[in-house]
Amino acid sequence: MFEPRVPLRTAVYETEVPFCSTIVPQKNMSPLTETSLVHCRAMDSVAVVSTKQLDTVLCTMNFPNSLLEMEIYEARIALQRDAEELLNIDSVVDSLQAEIEAIYIRVAIQQEKRRAVETRILENKARISPARFLPTEILQQIFKSCLPNDRYVVPHIMSAPLLLCQICRRWRNIALATPELWSSIDVHDWGVWTADFYTAMVTRWLAAARNRPLAVSVMCLQKWDWFRQYDPTQSGLFRLLASHSAQFRDLHIQASRGYIDAFIASGSYAVTHILISVMPTSFLVNSGHPLTLGTSNITHVALCGKEALIKLIPRATFPQITHLTLDRPGAEIDFMKILLDFPALVELKVKLFFHNENLEIVHPPPDAMTLKHQALEILSIYLSEDALQFGDVTPLARIFDLLSLPSLRELAFVALGPGWEATVDEWLPDSVKVLFSGSSCSAKRLLYRNFKRPLDMIDSREQLRTLAIDLRVDNVGFGCHWYDIVSQQF
Repeated sequence: MFEPRVPLRTAVYETEVPFCSTIVPQKNMSPLTETSLVHCRAMDSVAVVSTKQLDTVLCTMNFPNSLLEMEIYEARIALQRDAEELLNIDSVVDSLQAEIEAIYIRVAIQQEKRRAVETRILENKARISPARFLPTEILQQIFKSCLPNDRYVVPHIMSAPLLLCQICRRWRNIALATPELWSSIDVHDWGVWTADFYTAMVTRWLAAARNRPLAVSVMCLQKWDWFRQYDPTQSGLFRLLASHSAQFRDLHIQASRGYIDAFIASGSYAVTHILISVMPTSFLVNSGHPLTLGTSNITHVALCGKEALIKLIPRATFPQITHLTLDRPGAEIDFMKILLDFPALVELKVKLFFHNENLEIVHPPPDAMTLKHQALEILSIYLSEDALQFGDVTPLARIFDLLSLPSLRELAFVALGPGWEATVDEWLPDSVKVLFSGSSCSAKRLLYRNFKRPLDMIDSREQLRTLAIDLRVDNVGFGCHWYDIVSQQF
Protein backbone atom coordinates (compact mmCIF):
# COMPACT_ATOMS: atom_id res chain seq x y z
CA MET A 1 0.00 0.00 0.00
CA PHE A 2 2.83 2.45 0.77
CA GLU A 3 6.31 2.68 -0.60
CA PRO A 4 9.12 1.71 1.78
CA ARG A 5 10.06 4.34 4.20
CA VAL A 6 13.13 6.38 3.42
CA PRO A 7 15.04 8.81 5.60
CA LEU A 8 13.20 12.08 5.78
CA ARG A 9 16.23 14.22 4.98
CA THR A 10 17.06 12.41 1.73
CA ALA A 11 13.43 12.02 0.59
CA VAL A 12 12.07 15.54 1.18
CA TYR A 13 14.68 18.31 1.15
CA GLU A 14 16.45 19.54 -1.90
CA THR A 15 18.01 22.38 0.13
CA GLU A 16 18.37 23.17 3.74
CA VAL A 17 15.21 24.82 5.15
CA PRO A 18 16.28 27.29 7.80
CA PHE A 19 13.24 27.16 10.02
CA CYS A 20 12.53 23.46 10.24
CA SER A 21 16.18 22.40 10.11
CA THR A 22 16.76 24.08 13.43
CA ILE A 23 14.21 21.83 15.11
CA VAL A 24 16.06 18.81 16.43
CA PRO A 25 14.13 15.96 18.06
CA GLN A 26 14.76 15.72 21.77
CA LYS A 27 15.04 12.65 23.86
CA ASN A 28 11.99 11.24 25.54
CA MET A 29 9.63 12.93 22.98
CA SER A 30 6.27 11.32 22.58
CA PRO A 31 5.43 9.73 19.20
CA LEU A 32 2.81 12.45 18.50
CA THR A 33 5.32 15.23 19.12
CA GLU A 34 7.84 13.59 16.86
CA THR A 35 5.22 13.20 14.16
CA SER A 36 4.33 16.89 14.40
CA LEU A 37 7.95 17.87 13.90
CA VAL A 38 8.14 15.73 10.79
CA HIS A 39 4.86 17.24 9.51
CA CYS A 40 6.26 20.77 10.06
CA ARG A 41 9.35 19.95 8.05
CA ALA A 42 7.24 18.51 5.24
CA MET A 43 4.90 21.55 4.99
CA ASP A 44 7.86 23.94 5.02
CA SER A 45 9.31 22.13 2.02
CA VAL A 46 6.10 21.82 -0.07
CA ALA A 47 7.15 24.61 -2.47
CA VAL A 48 10.21 22.66 -3.64
CA VAL A 49 8.97 19.07 -3.85
CA SER A 50 7.21 17.21 -6.59
CA THR A 51 3.95 15.28 -6.28
CA LYS A 52 5.77 12.00 -6.22
CA GLN A 53 8.10 13.26 -3.50
CA LEU A 54 5.06 14.52 -1.55
CA ASP A 55 3.62 11.02 -1.67
CA THR A 56 6.90 9.70 -0.39
CA VAL A 57 6.83 12.18 2.48
CA LEU A 58 3.29 11.23 3.35
CA CYS A 59 4.33 7.62 3.50
CA THR A 60 6.84 8.41 6.20
CA MET A 61 4.17 9.88 8.49
CA ASN A 62 2.82 7.62 11.14
CA PHE A 63 -0.84 8.75 11.37
CA PRO A 64 -3.17 7.06 13.73
CA ASN A 65 -5.58 6.80 10.76
CA SER A 66 -5.69 7.70 7.04
CA LEU A 67 -8.15 10.67 7.25
CA LEU A 68 -5.60 13.28 6.11
CA GLU A 69 -4.49 11.03 3.29
CA MET A 70 -8.07 10.62 2.10
CA GLU A 71 -8.76 14.37 2.33
CA ILE A 72 -5.71 15.18 0.18
CA TYR A 73 -6.71 12.55 -2.32
CA GLU A 74 -10.25 13.87 -2.58
CA ALA A 75 -9.01 17.48 -3.01
CA ARG A 76 -6.67 16.36 -5.77
CA ILE A 77 -9.51 14.63 -7.61
CA ALA A 78 -11.75 17.72 -7.15
CA LEU A 79 -9.07 20.05 -8.55
CA GLN A 80 -8.60 17.85 -11.57
CA ARG A 81 -12.37 17.66 -12.16
CA ASP A 82 -12.83 21.46 -11.77
CA ALA A 83 -9.90 22.18 -14.10
CA GLU A 84 -11.49 20.02 -16.78
CA GLU A 85 -14.88 21.71 -16.22
CA LEU A 86 -13.28 25.17 -16.45
CA LEU A 87 -11.70 24.22 -19.75
CA ASN A 88 -15.10 23.08 -21.03
CA ILE A 89 -16.75 26.35 -19.88
CA ASP A 90 -14.05 28.44 -21.58
CA SER A 91 -14.57 26.48 -24.75
CA VAL A 92 -18.34 27.09 -24.63
CA VAL A 93 -17.84 30.85 -23.94
CA ASP A 94 -15.46 31.16 -26.89
CA SER A 95 -17.96 29.40 -29.09
CA LEU A 96 -20.83 31.64 -27.94
CA GLN A 97 -18.70 34.75 -28.41
CA ALA A 98 -17.96 33.72 -31.97
CA GLU A 99 -21.68 33.16 -32.56
CA ILE A 100 -22.48 36.63 -31.12
CA GLU A 101 -19.95 38.28 -33.40
CA ALA A 102 -21.44 36.44 -36.34
CA ILE A 103 -24.92 37.62 -35.30
CA TYR A 104 -23.69 41.22 -35.05
CA ILE A 105 -22.36 40.98 -38.58
CA ARG A 106 -25.68 39.57 -39.81
CA VAL A 107 -27.62 42.30 -37.95
CA ALA A 108 -25.42 45.02 -39.47
CA ILE A 109 -26.07 43.61 -42.95
CA GLN A 110 -29.82 43.57 -42.32
CA GLN A 111 -29.75 47.11 -40.93
CA GLU A 112 -27.98 48.31 -44.06
CA LYS A 113 -30.64 46.61 -46.16
CA ARG A 114 -33.33 48.21 -43.97
CA ARG A 115 -31.91 51.69 -44.55
CA ALA A 116 -31.83 51.09 -48.27
CA VAL A 117 -35.47 49.94 -48.24
CA GLU A 118 -36.54 52.91 -46.10
CA THR A 119 -34.81 55.27 -48.53
CA ARG A 120 -36.70 53.69 -51.44
CA ILE A 121 -39.96 53.96 -49.47
CA LEU A 122 -39.39 57.66 -48.81
CA GLU A 123 -38.54 58.25 -52.46
CA ASN A 124 -41.66 56.45 -53.64
CA LYS A 125 -43.83 58.25 -51.06
CA ALA A 126 -42.41 61.54 -52.29
CA ARG A 127 -43.31 60.56 -55.86
CA ILE A 128 -46.98 60.16 -54.90
CA SER A 129 -47.07 63.01 -52.32
CA PRO A 130 -49.92 65.50 -52.94
CA ALA A 131 -47.42 68.36 -52.48
CA ARG A 132 -45.65 67.19 -55.63
CA PHE A 133 -48.75 67.83 -57.69
CA LEU A 134 -49.65 71.23 -56.22
CA PRO A 135 -49.80 73.99 -58.81
CA THR A 136 -46.86 76.35 -58.85
CA GLU A 137 -49.03 79.31 -57.84
CA ILE A 138 -50.20 77.57 -54.67
CA LEU A 139 -46.66 76.58 -53.73
CA GLN A 140 -45.56 80.17 -54.19
CA GLN A 141 -48.22 81.36 -51.75
CA ILE A 142 -47.16 78.69 -49.25
CA PHE A 143 -43.53 79.72 -49.62
CA LYS A 144 -44.40 83.37 -48.94
CA SER A 145 -46.12 82.38 -45.70
CA CYS A 146 -42.92 80.57 -44.63
CA LEU A 147 -40.91 83.80 -44.54
CA PRO A 148 -39.82 85.05 -41.09
CA ASN A 149 -41.86 87.79 -39.49
CA ASP A 150 -38.82 90.06 -39.39
CA ARG A 151 -39.06 93.25 -41.40
CA TYR A 152 -35.65 92.54 -42.92
CA VAL A 153 -34.93 88.85 -43.56
CA VAL A 154 -31.60 87.63 -42.20
CA PRO A 155 -30.11 85.07 -44.64
CA HIS A 156 -29.83 81.67 -42.96
CA ILE A 157 -29.77 78.17 -44.43
CA MET A 158 -32.22 76.95 -41.76
CA SER A 159 -34.96 79.46 -42.59
CA ALA A 160 -36.86 80.56 -45.68
CA PRO A 161 -36.14 81.35 -48.40
CA LEU A 162 -32.73 79.59 -48.41
CA LEU A 163 -34.19 76.53 -46.70
CA LEU A 164 -36.79 76.11 -49.46
CA CYS A 165 -34.01 75.80 -52.02
CA GLN A 166 -32.65 72.68 -50.29
CA ILE A 167 -35.73 70.42 -50.48
CA CYS A 168 -35.86 69.37 -54.12
CA ARG A 169 -35.11 70.65 -57.60
CA ARG A 170 -38.70 71.76 -58.26
CA TRP A 171 -38.97 73.69 -55.01
CA ARG A 172 -35.63 75.37 -55.66
CA ASN A 173 -36.72 76.43 -59.13
CA ILE A 174 -40.04 77.75 -57.83
CA ALA A 175 -38.38 79.64 -54.98
CA LEU A 176 -35.86 81.25 -57.32
CA ALA A 177 -38.72 82.19 -59.65
CA THR A 178 -40.64 83.98 -56.86
CA PRO A 179 -39.13 87.48 -56.47
CA GLU A 180 -41.26 88.26 -53.42
CA LEU A 181 -39.23 85.76 -51.38
CA TRP A 182 -36.05 87.74 -52.03
CA SER A 183 -37.32 91.32 -51.73
CA SER A 184 -36.08 91.81 -48.16
CA ILE A 185 -32.61 91.30 -46.72
CA ASP A 186 -30.49 92.27 -43.72
CA VAL A 187 -26.80 92.59 -44.59
CA HIS A 188 -23.65 93.44 -42.65
CA ASP A 189 -20.85 95.31 -44.36
CA TRP A 190 -17.36 94.75 -42.96
CA GLY A 191 -15.66 96.76 -45.65
CA VAL A 192 -12.74 95.08 -47.39
CA TRP A 193 -12.92 92.35 -44.72
CA THR A 194 -16.31 91.13 -45.97
CA ALA A 195 -15.94 87.51 -47.07
CA ASP A 196 -16.24 86.83 -50.79
CA PHE A 197 -18.76 84.02 -50.29
CA TYR A 198 -21.00 86.40 -48.31
CA THR A 199 -20.92 88.97 -51.11
CA ALA A 200 -21.66 86.19 -53.62
CA MET A 201 -24.67 85.08 -51.58
CA VAL A 202 -26.07 88.64 -51.46
CA THR A 203 -25.48 88.92 -55.21
CA ARG A 204 -27.58 85.82 -55.91
CA TRP A 205 -30.21 87.00 -53.43
CA LEU A 206 -30.66 90.38 -55.11
CA ALA A 207 -30.62 88.76 -58.55
CA ALA A 208 -33.50 86.50 -57.50
CA ALA A 209 -35.47 89.59 -56.45
CA ARG A 210 -35.33 90.78 -60.07
CA ASN A 211 -37.07 94.14 -60.38
CA ARG A 212 -39.07 93.95 -57.15
CA PRO A 213 -38.93 96.90 -54.72
CA LEU A 214 -36.46 96.03 -51.98
CA ALA A 215 -36.48 96.39 -48.20
CA VAL A 216 -32.83 96.47 -47.18
CA SER A 217 -31.12 96.85 -43.82
CA VAL A 218 -27.44 97.75 -43.99
CA MET A 219 -25.35 97.62 -40.84
CA CYS A 220 -21.73 98.65 -40.71
CA LEU A 221 -20.42 98.28 -37.17
CA GLN A 222 -16.96 99.48 -38.11
CA LYS A 223 -16.30 102.92 -36.67
CA TRP A 224 -15.11 104.78 -39.73
CA ASP A 225 -13.08 107.32 -37.74
CA TRP A 226 -10.48 107.09 -40.45
CA PHE A 227 -13.06 107.53 -43.19
CA ARG A 228 -11.14 110.34 -44.79
CA GLN A 229 -8.16 108.04 -45.24
CA TYR A 230 -10.21 105.07 -46.42
CA ASP A 231 -12.82 104.87 -49.17
CA PRO A 232 -15.67 102.50 -48.16
CA THR A 233 -16.55 102.09 -51.85
CA GLN A 234 -13.61 99.67 -52.01
CA SER A 235 -15.95 97.16 -50.41
CA GLY A 236 -17.50 94.85 -52.99
CA LEU A 237 -20.68 94.58 -50.92
CA PHE A 238 -20.92 98.39 -50.75
CA ARG A 239 -20.74 98.65 -54.56
CA LEU A 240 -23.23 95.80 -54.99
CA LEU A 241 -25.84 97.49 -52.80
CA ALA A 242 -25.30 100.84 -54.52
CA SER A 243 -25.93 99.21 -57.90
CA HIS A 244 -29.40 98.12 -56.73
CA SER A 245 -30.24 101.36 -54.93
CA ALA A 246 -32.90 102.32 -57.50
CA GLN A 247 -34.98 99.35 -56.23
CA PHE A 248 -34.77 100.36 -52.57
CA ARG A 249 -38.13 101.38 -51.12
CA ASP A 250 -37.43 100.64 -47.47
CA LEU A 251 -33.92 101.42 -46.24
CA HIS A 252 -32.50 100.97 -42.76
CA ILE A 253 -28.89 102.04 -42.46
CA GLN A 254 -26.91 101.88 -39.23
CA ALA A 255 -23.37 103.20 -39.54
CA SER A 256 -21.17 106.23 -38.99
CA ARG A 257 -22.09 109.53 -40.62
CA GLY A 258 -19.21 109.22 -43.07
CA TYR A 259 -20.36 105.81 -44.26
CA ILE A 260 -23.97 106.98 -44.55
CA ASP A 261 -22.92 110.00 -46.65
CA ALA A 262 -20.91 107.77 -48.98
CA PHE A 263 -23.70 105.18 -49.19
CA ILE A 264 -26.39 107.71 -50.07
CA ALA A 265 -24.17 109.62 -52.47
CA SER A 266 -23.16 106.52 -54.43
CA GLY A 267 -26.69 105.44 -55.35
CA SER A 268 -29.93 106.62 -56.87
CA TYR A 269 -32.58 106.11 -54.21
CA ALA A 270 -36.35 106.21 -54.48
CA VAL A 271 -37.09 105.17 -50.90
CA THR A 272 -40.39 105.80 -49.19
CA HIS A 273 -39.28 104.50 -45.77
CA ILE A 274 -35.87 105.36 -44.36
CA LEU A 275 -34.44 104.55 -40.95
CA ILE A 276 -31.11 106.21 -40.16
CA SER A 277 -29.08 105.29 -37.10
CA VAL A 278 -25.88 107.32 -36.83
CA MET A 279 -23.16 105.63 -34.78
CA PRO A 280 -20.98 107.94 -32.67
CA THR A 281 -17.43 108.59 -33.80
CA SER A 282 -14.36 110.04 -32.11
CA PHE A 283 -14.18 113.07 -34.41
CA LEU A 284 -16.67 115.81 -35.16
CA VAL A 285 -18.64 115.30 -38.33
CA ASN A 286 -19.99 118.13 -40.46
CA SER A 287 -23.61 117.13 -39.97
CA GLY A 288 -25.10 120.45 -40.97
CA HIS A 289 -25.72 119.46 -44.59
CA PRO A 290 -28.59 117.14 -45.48
CA LEU A 291 -28.22 113.80 -47.18
CA THR A 292 -28.42 113.85 -50.94
CA LEU A 293 -31.68 111.91 -51.11
CA GLY A 294 -32.99 112.66 -54.56
CA THR A 295 -36.46 111.37 -53.84
CA SER A 296 -39.91 112.86 -53.67
CA ASN A 297 -41.52 109.65 -52.41
CA ILE A 298 -40.26 109.58 -48.84
CA THR A 299 -43.08 109.38 -46.27
CA HIS A 300 -41.64 107.49 -43.28
CA VAL A 301 -38.53 108.74 -41.46
CA ALA A 302 -36.80 107.46 -38.32
CA LEU A 303 -33.67 109.04 -36.85
CA CYS A 304 -31.52 107.56 -34.10
CA GLY A 305 -28.40 108.97 -32.48
CA LYS A 306 -27.35 112.40 -31.33
CA GLU A 307 -25.86 113.17 -34.73
CA ALA A 308 -29.01 112.06 -36.56
CA LEU A 309 -30.36 115.55 -37.02
CA ILE A 310 -33.61 116.29 -38.78
CA LYS A 311 -31.46 118.31 -41.18
CA LEU A 312 -30.29 115.01 -42.65
CA ILE A 313 -33.62 114.82 -44.46
CA PRO A 314 -34.03 117.22 -47.39
CA ARG A 315 -36.37 119.99 -46.34
CA ALA A 316 -38.27 119.70 -49.59
CA THR A 317 -39.61 116.34 -48.38
CA PHE A 318 -40.99 117.68 -45.07
CA PRO A 319 -44.53 118.41 -46.34
CA GLN A 320 -44.99 114.81 -47.52
CA ILE A 321 -43.64 112.97 -44.45
CA THR A 322 -46.47 111.25 -42.58
CA HIS A 323 -44.56 109.15 -40.00
CA LEU A 324 -41.64 110.40 -37.91
CA THR A 325 -39.67 108.68 -35.14
CA LEU A 326 -36.95 110.42 -33.11
CA ASP A 327 -34.56 108.71 -30.70
CA ARG A 328 -31.78 111.24 -30.15
CA PRO A 329 -30.10 111.13 -26.72
CA GLY A 330 -28.50 114.41 -25.76
CA ALA A 331 -30.62 116.45 -28.17
CA GLU A 332 -33.67 118.47 -27.16
CA ILE A 333 -37.00 117.74 -28.82
CA ASP A 334 -38.93 120.76 -30.04
CA PHE A 335 -42.50 119.52 -30.35
CA MET A 336 -43.86 122.84 -31.61
CA LYS A 337 -41.28 123.17 -34.38
CA ILE A 338 -41.70 119.54 -35.44
CA LEU A 339 -45.44 119.98 -35.89
CA LEU A 340 -44.89 123.23 -37.80
CA ASP A 341 -42.29 121.69 -40.15
CA PHE A 342 -44.26 118.51 -40.85
CA PRO A 343 -47.85 119.53 -41.61
CA ALA A 344 -48.81 116.11 -43.03
CA LEU A 345 -47.57 114.19 -39.99
CA VAL A 346 -49.98 111.41 -39.03
CA GLU A 347 -47.89 109.57 -36.43
CA LEU A 348 -45.12 110.94 -34.21
CA LYS A 349 -42.97 108.80 -31.93
CA VAL A 350 -40.46 110.45 -29.63
CA LYS A 351 -38.12 109.07 -27.00
CA LEU A 352 -37.42 111.49 -24.15
CA PHE A 353 -34.28 111.53 -22.02
CA PHE A 354 -33.30 113.35 -18.83
CA HIS A 355 -30.45 115.88 -18.86
CA ASN A 356 -29.48 118.80 -16.63
CA GLU A 357 -32.35 118.14 -14.23
CA ASN A 358 -34.96 118.41 -16.98
CA LEU A 359 -36.50 116.42 -19.77
CA GLU A 360 -34.72 117.03 -23.04
CA ILE A 361 -37.49 119.10 -24.60
CA VAL A 362 -37.62 122.70 -25.71
CA HIS A 363 -39.78 124.77 -23.38
CA PRO A 364 -42.38 126.90 -25.14
CA PRO A 365 -42.02 130.64 -24.54
CA PRO A 366 -44.43 132.31 -22.10
CA ASP A 367 -46.23 134.12 -24.92
CA ALA A 368 -46.55 131.06 -27.14
CA MET A 369 -49.75 130.80 -29.14
CA THR A 370 -51.88 127.70 -29.53
CA LEU A 371 -50.70 125.49 -32.36
CA LYS A 372 -53.26 123.58 -34.41
CA HIS A 373 -52.18 120.49 -36.34
CA GLN A 374 -54.87 118.93 -38.46
CA ALA A 375 -53.27 115.62 -39.48
CA LEU A 376 -51.69 114.11 -36.34
CA GLU A 377 -53.58 111.00 -35.24
CA ILE A 378 -51.11 109.07 -33.06
CA LEU A 379 -48.64 110.51 -30.55
CA SER A 380 -46.35 108.07 -28.71
CA ILE A 381 -43.86 109.16 -26.05
CA TYR A 382 -41.18 106.72 -24.88
CA LEU A 383 -39.59 107.56 -21.55
CA SER A 384 -36.11 106.51 -20.46
CA GLU A 385 -35.53 105.37 -16.88
CA ASP A 386 -33.94 108.69 -15.87
CA ALA A 387 -36.83 110.60 -17.41
CA LEU A 388 -39.27 108.55 -15.38
CA GLN A 389 -37.40 108.93 -12.12
CA PHE A 390 -36.23 112.55 -12.25
CA GLY A 391 -38.01 114.25 -15.12
CA ASP A 392 -40.26 117.24 -14.54
CA VAL A 393 -43.43 116.84 -16.58
CA THR A 394 -44.42 120.50 -16.28
CA PRO A 395 -42.93 121.59 -19.65
CA LEU A 396 -44.60 118.66 -21.39
CA ALA A 397 -47.91 119.53 -19.74
CA ARG A 398 -47.58 123.10 -21.00
CA ILE A 399 -46.92 121.85 -24.53
CA PHE A 400 -50.06 119.73 -24.35
CA ASP A 401 -52.03 122.77 -23.21
CA LEU A 402 -50.83 124.71 -26.26
CA LEU A 403 -51.67 122.01 -28.82
CA SER A 404 -54.88 121.58 -30.73
CA LEU A 405 -55.07 118.20 -32.43
CA PRO A 406 -58.48 117.66 -34.04
CA SER A 407 -57.54 114.25 -35.51
CA LEU A 408 -55.87 112.79 -32.40
CA ARG A 409 -57.18 109.31 -31.67
CA GLU A 410 -54.36 107.70 -29.66
CA LEU A 411 -51.89 108.96 -27.07
CA ALA A 412 -49.39 106.48 -25.61
CA PHE A 413 -46.80 106.68 -22.83
CA VAL A 414 -44.28 103.83 -22.76
CA ALA A 415 -41.94 103.41 -19.78
CA LEU A 416 -38.58 101.93 -20.76
CA GLY A 417 -36.98 101.80 -17.31
CA PRO A 418 -37.41 98.56 -15.34
CA GLY A 419 -35.70 100.08 -12.30
CA TRP A 420 -38.42 102.65 -11.66
CA GLU A 421 -42.13 101.99 -11.53
CA ALA A 422 -44.04 105.05 -12.72
CA THR A 423 -47.68 105.63 -11.88
CA VAL A 424 -50.38 106.88 -14.20
CA ASP A 425 -51.32 109.74 -11.87
CA GLU A 426 -47.85 111.27 -12.19
CA TRP A 427 -48.04 111.68 -15.95
CA LEU A 428 -50.35 114.43 -17.10
CA PRO A 429 -53.86 113.20 -16.38
CA ASP A 430 -55.33 116.73 -16.51
CA SER A 431 -53.29 117.87 -19.52
CA VAL A 432 -54.24 114.67 -21.33
CA LYS A 433 -57.90 115.54 -20.91
CA VAL A 434 -57.24 119.01 -22.30
CA LEU A 435 -55.33 117.56 -25.26
CA PHE A 436 -58.10 115.09 -26.10
CA SER A 437 -60.79 117.71 -25.64
CA GLY A 438 -59.73 119.31 -28.93
CA SER A 439 -60.08 116.03 -30.84
CA SER A 440 -63.15 115.42 -32.96
CA CYS A 441 -62.61 111.64 -33.09
CA SER A 442 -65.51 109.62 -31.75
CA ALA A 443 -63.21 106.94 -30.29
CA LYS A 444 -60.02 107.91 -28.50
CA ARG A 445 -57.51 105.74 -26.69
CA LEU A 446 -55.06 106.57 -23.89
CA LEU A 447 -52.32 103.98 -23.32
CA TYR A 448 -49.92 103.65 -20.39
CA ARG A 449 -47.49 100.81 -20.92
CA ASN A 450 -45.26 99.45 -18.15
CA PHE A 451 -46.93 101.84 -15.72
CA LYS A 452 -48.35 101.04 -12.31
CA ARG A 453 -52.12 100.95 -12.28
CA PRO A 454 -53.84 103.69 -10.26
CA LEU A 455 -55.62 102.61 -7.09
CA ASP A 456 -58.91 103.94 -8.43
CA MET A 457 -58.51 102.35 -11.87
CA ILE A 458 -62.24 101.80 -12.30
CA ASP A 459 -63.13 105.39 -11.38
CA SER A 460 -60.39 106.80 -13.65
CA ARG A 461 -61.60 104.71 -16.54
CA GLU A 462 -65.19 105.80 -16.04
CA GLN A 463 -64.24 109.48 -15.87
CA LEU A 464 -62.32 109.26 -19.13
CA ARG A 465 -65.04 107.24 -20.77
CA THR A 466 -67.40 110.19 -20.40
CA LEU A 467 -64.97 112.04 -22.70
CA ALA A 468 -64.96 109.11 -25.18
CA ILE A 469 -61.46 108.12 -24.02
CA ASP A 470 -60.60 104.44 -23.52
CA LEU A 471 -57.94 104.09 -20.78
CA ARG A 472 -55.64 101.07 -20.97
CA VAL A 473 -52.73 100.15 -18.70
CA ASP A 474 -50.64 97.14 -19.77
CA ASN A 475 -47.11 95.75 -19.96
CA VAL A 476 -45.09 95.28 -23.14
CA GLY A 477 -41.65 94.57 -21.66
CA PHE A 478 -38.65 96.80 -21.04
CA GLY A 479 -35.54 97.64 -22.95
CA CYS A 480 -37.25 98.46 -26.26
CA HIS A 481 -34.67 99.21 -28.90
CA TRP A 482 -35.34 102.13 -31.22
CA TYR A 483 -35.60 99.71 -34.15
CA ASP A 484 -38.43 97.89 -32.39
CA ILE A 485 -40.16 101.20 -31.79
CA VAL A 486 -39.80 102.20 -35.44
CA SER A 487 -40.89 98.82 -36.77
CA GLN A 488 -44.26 99.19 -35.10
CA GLN A 489 -45.14 102.13 -37.32
CA PHE A 490 -43.45 101.20 -40.60
